[in-house]
Amino acid sequence: MAHFDLSLYETVAQRLERFWIAYPHGQIVTEMVHYDGSTVLFKCSSYDNDGRLISTGFAEEVFGNSPVNKTSFCENAETSGIGRCISNGPLGHTGERASSTEMEKVNRVNSALARPDSHGSATPKQIGFLKSLARGKGWDDVHLLEYIHRLLQVDDVVVETLTAGQCSAVIDGLKK
Repeated sequence: MAHFDLSLYETVAQRLERFWIAYPHGQIVTEMVHYDGSTVLFKCSSYDNDGRLISTGFAEEVFGNSPVNKTSFCENAETSGIGRCISNGPLGHTGERASSTEMEKVNRVNSALARPDSHGSATPKQIGFLKSLARGKGWDDVHLLEYIHRLLQVDDVVVETLTAGQCSAVIDGLKK
């Protein structure tokens, strides 16, 4: 799996600095739109100096799928939402579209997928959530297993043998 050169990506702090220079009387509003204890989804809206909506952005994080997400997954999602919101607006972005924070997440997931033993075994809570998401899509066990094999590009795992990193990647995929 490829790792991305994070130097090609702006930080959210850099995007915020550009936003406040362009809109010193603007506003950035974040809203938690989903939280279930293991995943969180934030929506961010930005407004210009006259209070007009400029853009929105969304970001999601999963509890515990990185060291920072063991203690601050809500804050991490909120920050990513802000970065996406600014990138979606008239200021756009310098360099690549995603923020460096988002690409760190991609590198983290890719590393987890590349190491079959990464992060130990999936927890019963993760497996239960994964199965619940699949049921919500109307999938049976066979359909879920086919999806896992296709997503992870492996054919030697079943739900109960997934690592925590693999399970997080499958959960992320099922939520889309």
